[in-house]
Amino acid sequence: MKGFAKYKQSLDTILENSYINKEGFKKNLSVIMGAIKFSRPLREFFTLYNEIELKKFKTKEESSLYLTEAINLLKEQKTELVKVKPLLDKLINGRKELITKSEKPNNNLYESIDNMVFGSNAKNIEKLITSRKSLTESMLGEKTKKPINPINPKILSFVMSKKYNETYDSSLTESQKDILKNTLLMTEDSIDKEFNNIKEIAINKVNSLLSESNDETLSARLVETKNEIRQLQSTKNSYIKVRGLLEDLN
Repeated sequence: MKGFAKYKQSLDTILENSYINKEGFKKNLSVIMGAIKFSRPLREFFTLYNEIELKKFKTKEESSLYLTEAINLLKEQKTELVKVKPLLDKLINGRKELITKSEKPNNNLYESIDNMVFGSNAKNIEKLITSRKSLTESMLGEKTKKPINPINPKILSFVMSKKYNETYDSSLTESQKDILKNTLLMTEDSIDKEFNNIKEIAINKVNSLLSESNDETLSARLVETKNEIRQLQSTKNSYIKVRGLLEDLN
C-alpha cells in the first residue's frame, strides 16, 4: 500500500457527491461507517488525517510535537492497514461515478502526510523535510469560530472515526469482524439469497436443539428465538444477527 491519501479523498468525495440523494447518501454513509467499525487501523488513519488537517495550534513547537506523535502512530499502523485495502478498493470501485464527476484537485496536505508515513527513506529526505514544514505550518493559527457545516465530508468522517474508535474494538470478536466485513460488501440481491439460506439453517438448528432439550426453560427460549428469526426481514443487520446467533448455537 503506497499511501492513504487517494482513499481518504475518494471516500470524502463519495460522501459529498451523494449528499443530494438521501437514500444514496444513507447507504454510502452506512457502508463507510461499517468499514470504520471493522478496522482499527482504518479508524486511526481516518481520524489522524482529519486531525492534522483541522487542528490548530498557537505555537510551532506544539504543532511540530503533535505532528511527530501522529506520524509515529500512523507508521505503526500502516502494515495492518494493508489488510483492509481489498475492502477499500471494492467500496470505492463500486462508486466510481461519484468520484470521477468531481473536479477537485488532489489534496496536497494528505499527500504530504502520505510522504511522511509511507516515504521514509534516505532518497526522500528533502521531500520529508518539505512535507514536515508545510504540515507544521498548516496547523498554526486560531481555531475557526464559524459554525461547522455538517455536510462537510471531512467532518463526517472525523465524527465517524471518533464515535466508533473504541466501541467496536472491545465488543466484536474476530469472527464477528469477519462476518461484518463480508456482509458490508454484499449487494441487495445477494443479501436476499444469503439471508433466506442462513435463516433456514438457523431455524433448523433451533428445531434440532428443541428436539434434544429436556429443559422447559431452555425450550421456551428456543421457541422464542425461532419466532424472532421468522419475523426478521432480509437486511444486512438481520443477516449479521442470524449469523451471530448461529455462531453462538454451534
